[in-house]
Amino acid sequence: MKEKVKNLLRLSIEKLVYGGYGLARTNGKTVFVRFAAPKELVDAEIIKEKKDFSEALVRKIVLSSPSRREAPCPYYGICGGCQLQHITYEEQINSKRSILLESLERIGKQNEVPYKGEIPSKKEFNYRVRVQFKVHDGKVGFFRWDKKEVVDIDECLLAHEKINALIPNIRESLKIVKDVQEVHVNYSPSRDEATLKFITITHTEESLLENILEDVFPEWVVGIGNYGRVGNTLVKRYKVGREHIFMDVGKWKYRVSNDSFFQVNYTLWEDFIDSVVNLSGKFKRAADLHAGVGFFTIPVSEKGNFVEGADANPSAVKDGEYNAKLNGRDNVVFTESTAYKYLKRRAGEIFDLILLDPPRGGLLKEEIDLLTKNKPERIIYISCNPTTFARDVKMLSRGGYKLTLLKLIDNFPQTFHIESIALLEISE
Repeated sequence: MKEKVKNLLRLSIEKLVYGGYGLARTNGKTVFVRFAAPKELVDAEIIKEKKDFSEALVRKIVLSSPSRREAPCPYYGICGGCQLQHITYEEQINSKRSILLESLERIGKQNEVPYKGEIPSKKEFNYRVRVQFKVHDGKVGFFRWDKKEVVDIDECLLAHEKINALIPNIRESLKIVKDVQEVHVNYSPSRDEATLKFITITHTEESLLENILEDVFPEWVVGIGNYGRVGNTLVKRYKVGREHIFMDVGKWKYRVSNDSFFQVNYTLWEDFIDSVVNLSGKFKRAADLHAGVGFFTIPVSEKGNFVEGADANPSAVKDGEYNAKLNGRDNVVFTESTAYKYLKRRAGEIFDLILLDPPRGGLLKEEIDLLTKNKPERIIYISCNPTTFARDVKMLSRGGYKLTLLKLIDNFPQTFHIESIALLEISE
């Protein structure tokens, strides 16, 4: 539907698509509309014109969607951190489910998806225990959605309350430490302790960070690392205080160093582990190819004889080895390796179970080739991108696997990110 109103297009929004956009069509062309909600009529301004599609921005709501709400965050619509705050949480889940299933049908060529429901976040807000603040000219916050300009914030509604409590301290520290580009916070809600990373252009004197750790930040901030950025890589210069915190998930304990990854939504930690452990079944030998600090590796080890965790990050591998001992799991080992190198090295060896938790780009074609040659009985695939997941499922299906279970786990409320847990088994 189209009607010019002061250079605006009147658009009927069909549904949400991946990326958090509303989908509309005009004159046979697809339009992706920012800050739209499903089943509403809007006047939108075209902000980007491409050959096959346009991108637009809602300027006026003509007929509001039943799922539209007032976004609770004062920075929403400017800050680039969230895309879905203007939509009720129930509809966010519904839309994410539809996007996940449609991706599997359209890209993955899966006719009947064995979908077993979703696990919503226990909290819509304040669920994140890891946050990366951008810093520029005294501003502390996140980049705008439309340009690399820092939105100055007093709090982030996605961040844990204790992380928000540190924002005034971070501002105070900027009076002492110059050249700061980013401040990363890693917080443990079970131990009430945090570590920080200060990413600076130039080397910061160690005594300065020692002083701010002692005088500016509260006692529960137990360590600060100084880092430089080389391209997309962070290079550690030194640390003051501790460089790790401890996380507790049910009966499991994890050491998490400043350079190691840990799941960000603490309200779903136990559900996430339980879901993966329940799918793993009994096994003689398993491998976790994106193991991190052993978040899944260690709990899954209770179900079988032996499990090896592989990760390309040396910090995570050291934490994983420590965590295996901490939890008394002597049937777990860790090795520093990419998934591809691990599969290549273990080619021809027998595995009952492989765990996959790749980055957003999904698996490499070479990794899928090695998996389908090795043919483990079961593959548990944890995905954070439905499009690359669907592509990989299609290739694994061609290699003799059948998707036998799929769940959505909403680790990232208010954002377009879609996390899922899938079980693939060798076809009879």
